[in-house]
Amino acid sequence: MLGNILSKRWVQVSILLMLLVTAVGIRFLAPPFIGHMMQFTFDAYNRMMPREPAGENVVIVDIDEESLRRVGQWPWPRTVIGDMAVTLRQMGAKVVAFDIAFSEADRTSPARIADSLPKTPDLASVAGALKKLPDNDEVFARKIAEAGNIVTGFVGARSATGSQPIVKAKFCGKSAMPYGKDNPAPSVVRLKDFVTSLPNITSAAAGNGIFTSEPDDDGIIRNVPILVGRKDEQGEVKGLLPALALEALRISKSDVNKMIDASGGCAGYDLKVDGLGSISGVHLSRLVIPTDSLARVLVYYHGHRPGIYVPAWEVLQKKVDPKRFADKIVLIGTSSIGLLDLRSSPLDSVLPGVEIHAEVIEQVLNKQFLVREDGMKAKELLYAIVVSLLIIFLSPAMGGGMMALLVALALAAGIGGSIFAYTHGYLVDSVYPSVIIIIVFVLSSVFTNLRTELEKRMLRQVFDRYLSPALIEEMVKDPSRVKLGGDVRELSVMFTDIRNFTTISESMDPAELIRMMNDFLTPMTSAVLDNKGFVDKYMGDAMMTFWNAPVDDPHHAQNACRAALEMVEALKPVNAELKARAEKAGRTFYELKAGIGINSGRASVGNMGSKQRFAYSALGDTVNLASRMEGQTKTYGVTTMISHSTRMQVPALAAIELDLLTVKGRTEPERIYTLLGSEAVAKTSEFQSFAALHARMLEAYRAQKWDEATRLGDECARLKPELAALYKLYASRISHYKEEPPGPGWTGVWVAKEK
Repeated sequence: MLGNILSKRWVQVSILLMLLVTAVGIRFLAPPFIGHMMQFTFDAYNRMMPREPAGENVVIVDIDEESLRRVGQWPWPRTVIGDMAVTLRQMGAKVVAFDIAFSEADRTSPARIADSLPKTPDLASVAGALKKLPDNDEVFARKIAEAGNIVTGFVGARSATGSQPIVKAKFCGKSAMPYGKDNPAPSVVRLKDFVTSLPNITSAAAGNGIFTSEPDDDGIIRNVPILVGRKDEQGEVKGLLPALALEALRISKSDVNKMIDASGGCAGYDLKVDGLGSISGVHLSRLVIPTDSLARVLVYYHGHRPGIYVPAWEVLQKKVDPKRFADKIVLIGTSSIGLLDLRSSPLDSVLPGVEIHAEVIEQVLNKQFLVREDGMKAKELLYAIVVSLLIIFLSPAMGGGMMALLVALALAAGIGGSIFAYTHGYLVDSVYPSVIIIIVFVLSSVFTNLRTELEKRMLRQVFDRYLSPALIEEMVKDPSRVKLGGDVRELSVMFTDIRNFTTISESMDPAELIRMMNDFLTPMTSAVLDNKGFVDKYMGDAMMTFWNAPVDDPHHAQNACRAALEMVEALKPVNAELKARAEKAGRTFYELKAGIGINSGRASVGNMGSKQRFAYSALGDTVNLASRMEGQTKTYGVTTMISHSTRMQVPALAAIELDLLTVKGRTEPERIYTLLGSEAVAKTSEFQSFAALHARMLEAYRAQKWDEATRLGDECARLKPELAALYKLYASRISHYKEEPPGPGWTGVWVAKEK
């Protein structure tokens, strides 16, 4: 009933249009999963197409592990840091920016050391002398002022600090307007508390910038605020603060800034606003930096570059060529794990935080930006809507293959366009529109093929009693497969029959015999089908089955062996029932014992027979060997026998090697095994001890150590009475070989004389 309703065209179109409207509405609601999809996409693009630096504009002086080892643990004396800043200025650095906040007084200042000395007459003069020496922070401040190109840093705090940063930059235009409803500045990232450098240090610097950068939910930093709002107790923005990277850029353009100031302009920061009144960028002198509406710049990563790092100790010892810093922006930061300034980017799981500032500075100087335009969402949805409508209205008139090609081309165009846009600095999401298109296409295909599915269902009902379910499914999927011939593929083939069937059948009337056969074959068949096997044919008391055809089964050997183990267990209740019926009828009970042979290898499989009648079957040497192995189970006194190729695919099952056997009709020996249990059995100490003892028996036998092999065989028989016939067989062989030794070239191979 439901299928008939859904097969109507107007119902299909209505459902698809409602689905499309819902998908568009979800996009405007912007749930988190959409943002995560976009992040994943653009991260992948960044890894595929990292930013290519246009020259080396930035150098990082790294307070690395080696510098800490040579100079001493952090924090270093401010006099040392001041010397480094002056040295960098002398070497020609255009700007020196500290990715560090000097928020506490230097603990190595002479006066602080004097205060820490014991108050004794002997040290009073020492303390007095120390207090007359210059304070390290004052020395540092003078050196910063002397250098004239230093940018200090500060960071946002999560708790009250009572400290507010000193603003060194100018703000122009909208950024200098009163912060009311007509000013877009309040939309920036807002912070209330800060950890700042000491006032005397900041006052001496040329610039002062914030180096706060918050990662996304997955811990990756994708954008950096270049202007941050300073909020009051009510949360309102009362001023703007520039980022460290922005301040470094401002100081690097000092000559240009002076010219702008001299001409009556404002050499400071201004906000760029789009037509909707939202922030779209930041002006700095003649630079325009595109941002999102929160004044955050999307970082276009190049990836970690060890080549831009110079160890701090080399600068202090002046072992660096001054040309390394000439006319460069120099950032001072750390890659030391212990100083806790490690971040994550789309390209690097671990990246020193200072390098993120370097990435921002370089992409601004080289004008290599990533921009997500405000109207892009609508354009992406328009693309998805147009393609989806084409699918909805053209699918009935087009074949499935042609429609799939159209969808593939549309998806390729969307993804290709997204990648092309990325190469030009624009972020275009192709994932969510593609998801919409794919969902509409899949559901449309389901509706379009509904009638065909109903026809297939009728086909299944007609052939259900004649063909195996798996083969019916193959025929429904591809009717062309119902023909003679086939292909060659890897199979696991099983043969099963009843031991001493002739004797058992002579004790029963025909009706009871048929009932007994049904009782035997039903659980045997269930074990095969439950483990994804295909029942090829029943041959009297025997059954041929195989795996990995017609349906692919990558675990065919394992499933065949599991089926064999289940068959052994399934015989127990069957024998109990047969025994009860035999006792009731007053006849002799003969226990049903099965012989099971399994071999894995390549075989021909397909529809075989005549033009009038054919059946799906398999043939080849792999099939023949499986049949021979089933026949040999009686000789070795075991229920199951598997080949070496099968054993190699089921190493976790409990099994022991039986022999090196050349079956009748073959010239090459086969290493044969018998299954004794599941993976759980294989892990038991009892089985492992027995398997080791059995292996020693075989080793002694093949080494012609007859007495040792006999003794070990007897021990194995005591541990596994159900294998007594196997060890009796070996005892018989050993007795024969003692009288007629096989000779020094004997390899332990036994040649079977019967099938």
